[in-house]
Amino acid sequence: MTTGLSLSPNQRVRQPVSLLGAGGAATALGVALTTAGIAISSVWSRRFDRAQALAARLPGATASADPQTAAERGALVVLAIPDSAIAPLCARLNWHPGQAVIHLAGAYGRELLAPAAYAGAETGTFHPLQTFAGHDDPAAWRGVAVAIEADPPLAAELVALARCLGAEPIQLAPAQRPLYHAAAALSANGLVALVGVAANLLSRATGLERAAAVQHLLPLLRGVLANLEQLGLPRAATGPVARADQQTLERHRAALAHEAPEWLALYCALLRAMLPLARERAADDPERVVALDALASWLADVQSSGEVSS
Repeated sequence: MTTGLSLSPNQRVRQPVSLLGAGGAATALGVALTTAGIAISSVWSRRFDRAQALAARLPGATASADPQTAAERGALVVLAIPDSAIAPLCARLNWHPGQAVIHLAGAYGRELLAPAAYAGAETGTFHPLQTFAGHDDPAAWRGVAVAIEADPPLAAELVALARCLGAEPIQLAPAQRPLYHAAAALSANGLVALVGVAANLLSRATGLERAAAVQHLLPLLRGVLANLEQLGLPRAATGPVARADQQTLERHRAALAHEAPEWLALYCALLRAMLPLARERAADDPERVVALDALASWLADVQSSGEVSS
């Protein structure tokens, strides 16, 4: 749920900020923070040249050669590093009361920052439901959900921080973080993997190079995203499953079994995932519901026949 707090930009946001990390997430956050008027004092990275490159883009920031120096220069320290590196780095550093440290990982909570909490620092998480690979436009934060976990008063500061970036803060119970992050990974990484499979199939069908196949798929993908934004679920669900077009789906199944059997199980799994949306969309069409029931039975028969491995 949303926090419901109403805070103006920059209100109660602890400054200056130190960035530990200089990759895509750190760059996107650093550029957005400086654009929003948040002071950044220091940047550290395992590669000093990358810290220097990012600090040069952030007015008032300097590159630090070691993480302890960077941490000491920040009232709010952001660990914008790979998930597996957060706990070890946090344990290496000296923290003190009055300081706050947060990480950007989605699947983990404040347990990764236990050494800082033990030393008296406030700890929290700040995970944007967005991918920033190759993107550092501050506008990319607008409307993005940011999952926040922290105790007061840091929680209010992080809400204000999210809002000054144009993002939408949401609260997330610690126990639900793995499920939340699975949803994020399925939406983002799963989509990329699915496009990779589709591009492979399109390449086989047309002789196009994979890069060209992806370019031809992009307008279709943009149309789907536009439908999701404008129509929502379940109305954005279209195609042969939504139409209960078993004949077309059987042609797909036969073609995949012959030309690309390695993707047949994935295809059938996605068909089964589409069925609930198709049923929801057809709720006022009894004839379509009957056809979808028949389609579900056909899929179950295909599965039980052993033609599709789980």
